[in-house]
Amino acid sequence: MNMHWQGVEDRFPIVEFHDVRTEQFRADRYLGLMAFGVPDIGQFRVIGHPDRIISLRGFASMEARRRALTAFHSSPHWSAQRREMADLTRSAEVLLTRAISPPAGILALAPADGFQMLISEVRFVEQIGDYHLWLRLLLRKAGLDPVAAFATLEAVNDVPAVPVVKNRTQHIALLRRGPQVPNLPPELRGMLRFPPETLGLEPALSLVW
Repeated sequence: MNMHWQGVEDRFPIVEFHDVRTEQFRADRYLGLMAFGVPDIGQFRVIGHPDRIISLRGFASMEARRRALTAFHSSPHWSAQRREMADLTRSAEVLLTRAISPPAGILALAPADGFQMLISEVRFVEQIGDYHLWLRLLLRKAGLDPVAAFATLEAVNDVPAVPVVKNRTQHIALLRRGPQVPNLPPELRGMLRFPPETLGLEPALSLVW
């Protein structure tokens, strides 16, 4: 199987966010199995939630995503670990996004970096641009200029083996660890279906079993 290995200089305008909750005390085993899968550009544990994992997979294009995932899901590695990964998983969601900032796409994330992630569900697709600009201004004033920002990719998922969240318009801001994320003013809160979720992320060191 010929699969491009992602390097630190590659940029990825298409990013999958995998939000996985494993069975209790099984996160290490799950991470060990992930080491044999499609390379990730960032893999994190959620601070305060020992069984929750956030994994970012980056792709140069939708076509590159289709090729890489189709190749992996037809590989012996996936056949061998699919059932066990399912047994270790309590719940999982995949959000397919496009990079808003930087527009060329995100680089692979340094393993030592810790981050915060602000996840917002916007009421209407057409509000994404305004929400992103006003949120970035608010975060900059708080000393939290986003490393990157993403929005739900409004496109047909052409990899049925990886179901993605549908009918939700989400904005994700990836921030350095630092000051607390400020409360949103009424103008921004009014654009959202629910209060935003803020996650503290620490790099996950997967254990190869």
